[in-house]
Amino acid sequence: MAIESTSKTSFCVKIYLSHPWKLFKSGYLVLTWIMLGFHLELIGPTMPTLASNIGVTYSGMGSVLASRSAGYLVANLLGSILQNIVKNHSEGLLFLAFFLPTIAIFATPFVTSLVLMCVLFFIQGLSKSFTDLGGNNLLLRMWDVNAAAPLSTVHFGYPIGAVVVNLFVRPFITQNVLPINVTNNNRINSTLSLINARKLNSNIVIPYSITAILCFLIALGHIFFYVNYAGVSTNPDDVNIPMNKENSSPYSPRTCCRGFFQYGLTLSTIFIMYAFCMGGNSQTFSKFFFSFLKFEKFNLSNAAASSGITLYWLSHSVGRLAFAMISIFLSADKCLNIIWFGSLCLATAWLIFVWIIGLTSTDLFILGAVTGLLFAPIFPLSFGFFNQRLNVIPMLLGFLLSGTALGAITLNKIAG
Repeated sequence: MAIESTSKTSFCVKIYLSHPWKLFKSGYLVLTWIMLGFHLELIGPTMPTLASNIGVTYSGMGSVLASRSAGYLVANLLGSILQNIVKNHSEGLLFLAFFLPTIAIFATPFVTSLVLMCVLFFIQGLSKSFTDLGGNNLLLRMWDVNAAAPLSTVHFGYPIGAVVVNLFVRPFITQNVLPINVTNNNRINSTLSLINARKLNSNIVIPYSITAILCFLIALGHIFFYVNYAGVSTNPDDVNIPMNKENSSPYSPRTCCRGFFQYGLTLSTIFIMYAFCMGGNSQTFSKFFFSFLKFEKFNLSNAAASSGITLYWLSHSVGRLAFAMISIFLSADKCLNIIWFGSLCLATAWLIFVWIIGLTSTDLFILGAVTGLLFAPIFPLSFGFFNQRLNVIPMLLGFLLSGTALGAITLNKIAG
């Protein structure tokens, strides 16, 4: 039994080690996702400052974040329709994914208009979609049914970037962001919490400018892969074996399910609904967790709140890395069963502390860390599971990502 287990483990590892060029590209995608987490999660600790700059409450910032999700949704829908572009120009999409935020992020701290801020965040949403469409398509195409571990490893970069950006931005906000004023203690959980309007924005220009430069450098790296794509794609090692499919439209569920229309349509619909809930919860919690820590009820300084969100992203990193390794040896569905059982227990704990016991700052730190630990592996493992059950062509990938975008739009607005 031990010999059989060792042999299976060795075989699993050899699947990845036998493709060095794919490993190299996957490695650069890890760096790409680190930068993705860096520039997208910059909003968390700087949200009070940006809200003050444009003169809005958290309800207004909910609209700003919803506009980013709207950009994400629009680009994903376009990716579903124009799937040949996603299929043949993934590296080009990744270049745009980091060239666009270079401009948007640099301009963000100078904006004093809600409408213009929404436009910039809409562009960020486009860039996030291009990253997910291009990067996930590359991984699914390169690794096929063995994509769960590479997906988890690449997406491990996101929380790393989020941790780094929270540590990086802390010196620029600790002494300069004034506390949030709440007009009534009974309205702590409402969306009418006011931001202190006397805040000046000067110091956040530095982290936003540096982030824009780093995005541009990542974009240059993807230009290299894009230029060399034709030569690399002719290598037999990088060409997927064509699947035996019936002659059907690339937009038909039959193509996603290898010839079975009803099964493909049903499963695709269920997965899109699942993606709605998955994306809405994960993208909303991280954006508003820092702001929630700053409510007067918890009496936390900016440094303490920053430590709380950093702890969340550290546990997020641990969860994603742990399941990146576990998924080499366990199937994606078994990993997800473990995670969803833990998530059910966590949801029960949140309900008990919020409605019965009452939350303290310590409780919030612990529950936030456990939430990060369990949220982390859900997205990459879910897409690995989707790819095992269906043929995740660019059209289906776009619709799945659109589901996460709709979830984020809905829950961001509710949370705001």
